[in-house]
Amino acid sequence: MRDKDDSKADGGGLLWTQLRKFVNLIDELRDLGLQEHINLPRIAVLGTQSSGKSSVLESIVGLDFLPRGDGVVTRRPLELRLHHLQENATPWAVFEEVKGKKFTNFTEVRNTIEELTDKTAGEKKGIVDEPIVLTIFSYTCPDLTLIDLPGITRIPLKGSDQPTNIEEITTEMAKRYCGDDRTIILCVIPANIDLTTSEALKYAQDWDKHQVRTVGVITKLDIMDSGTNAKRALTNQEVFLKLGYVGVKNRSQQDILNKTGVQSGLDIEKEWFSNHPVYRTLPKDCYGTDTLTHKLSRIMYAHIRTSLPEIIKEVEEKLKSVEERLRDLGPSLPVNASQRMQLMWSMVNTFINSFRNKITGKFDMKSMKQKIDKHQSTLSGGAKIKSVFFDLYKEYAGDYKVTNVLQDKDIERAIILHEGDDLSGFPTVEVFYYLIQPEIEKLKEPAINCLLDVYYYLEEMAHTIINKTFARFPSITGELMAIIQQIMGEERDKTKYIVESLIESQIGYMFTNDAEYNGKRTDIIPKADTGERATDSTKIYVKEMRARIDTYYRLIIRNIRDAVPKIVGCFLVRAIQDKMQLELAARLAKNDQVNALMSEPPSVAEERKRLTLTRDVLKKALKAMQRDPE
Repeated sequence: MRDKDDSKADGGGLLWTQLRKFVNLIDELRDLGLQEHINLPRIAVLGTQSSGKSSVLESIVGLDFLPRGDGVVTRRPLELRLHHLQENATPWAVFEEVKGKKFTNFTEVRNTIEELTDKTAGEKKGIVDEPIVLTIFSYTCPDLTLIDLPGITRIPLKGSDQPTNIEEITTEMAKRYCGDDRTIILCVIPANIDLTTSEALKYAQDWDKHQVRTVGVITKLDIMDSGTNAKRALTNQEVFLKLGYVGVKNRSQQDILNKTGVQSGLDIEKEWFSNHPVYRTLPKDCYGTDTLTHKLSRIMYAHIRTSLPEIIKEVEEKLKSVEERLRDLGPSLPVNASQRMQLMWSMVNTFINSFRNKITGKFDMKSMKQKIDKHQSTLSGGAKIKSVFFDLYKEYAGDYKVTNVLQDKDIERAIILHEGDDLSGFPTVEVFYYLIQPEIEKLKEPAINCLLDVYYYLEEMAHTIINKTFARFPSITGELMAIIQQIMGEERDKTKYIVESLIESQIGYMFTNDAEYNGKRTDIIPKADTGERATDSTKIYVKEMRARIDTYYRLIIRNIRDAVPKIVGCFLVRAIQDKMQLELAARLAKNDQVNALMSEPPSVAEERKRLTLTRDVLKKALKAMQRDPE
């Protein structure tokens, strides 16, 4: 309840005026359904069973309207949207679930809360997380939105529908609200328990790690043991909360039985505090329902102002994400068969362009829909293919000597073997062929592996793009991918034949125009060390044979390390890009199953409908927030 002097203390009522605008904005966003997608600022009332939560709420509202009784009374979260009216205006209320009815009798409001609770949670004390939305307009209440949560309960009531894990259920429900960083926690703690043993306060500390959004409310100060008081707790000297504590004196059960109204109870509370020997000496911001209301109003005002820029940013990002997904899903599937085929050709062209752009590295707006990780270390597309080419025969680069695998005796044996019955001392070229051909043969496997690595990567890339392009038609992706694999497989086999032929040509016909190699063809005898005996010609031949084999092998490596990537790039990568569109079109035209498979599963249509509704909510919310509430 606001005093008449409050507006003067708050700069001509500016705070209250701005707070009303902010609260109304947040309520409008909730009405639009934004809470389903973005967390909004709110105040959640947290407390254990029978901690006095209902009495605190009624005192804040200034009206007697909440159900009372034994056991768990609040069995559905109650979202209270409070709107302050001019002084002495008739209070009234509306329920979101009761369309078209305006309540002016708050006893009827209480009965309706009970009816709506029983309707959803059952009449046997069941608890469900489906909020009742109640909007109250009254001169006795501030402009705030509060959510009254079911009290955390340890033991289920006998004869009720409450499960044995009622404590877990009520705790998890409270956590879903209070664990949200945009929720102010109004933690209600009875004064007749030790603050350090309060379960509600412990949960608040767990869910608000930095203690920056929890306000402590200490109730039942009037029933503390004689000679004790809550001075240390109220002055924040026991369990520290950044936002502090406020002590309140609720109406007692006898007051309620005696029909003592809320307004009378507030007057009794003021008199009680002003006459208490301890509490009257404390600062005014430590006690009283008026103090609590003002505190919550200021906190909520600052909280909404701080949160709005973040909420706007989240809505913009969410809207962008939803619109991108809707573009991916595309419009609803045409009914006409020719229009469906036209749509399919359009999507095939999208696939072809994305596939080509991925390989060539061309900027593709469609591929930019997903966030790019600037620190990503994994290559993709054409860069990935090029990295495979660079790795080919890398171990043979530099001053590699293939004859390191041969011992002198292996070469000597080859010389003797190929002399036959001819005159000794004249090694033939057959020795060269005999020794180098097995090593050239070993080059075939890496070349084929290079081809297959590129092929499998292209296949994987095509599979990823086709699934993304035809995400709304999953039944057709298998048929399309089978055709694509067939086209790519044909080019792979052609390329494999060319690669194998290249290696075979190196084995079957040895030749070089390399000037350095050909210039050494008469250097055999001059290479002999001066210290060697002239009669030991075999060692000279072995040494020269090593040099010849190593030099020629390096020439082969240099040539095929360039030639294999060129062959794979030309006859596989480029050929697939060039032939994919025409071949795909020709083969699809002959495939009778494609048109039949061009249908959306119900889940895609449902997702499009859901995302369209979400987009509308986000757009309306963004428009509402872009109106300056100040």
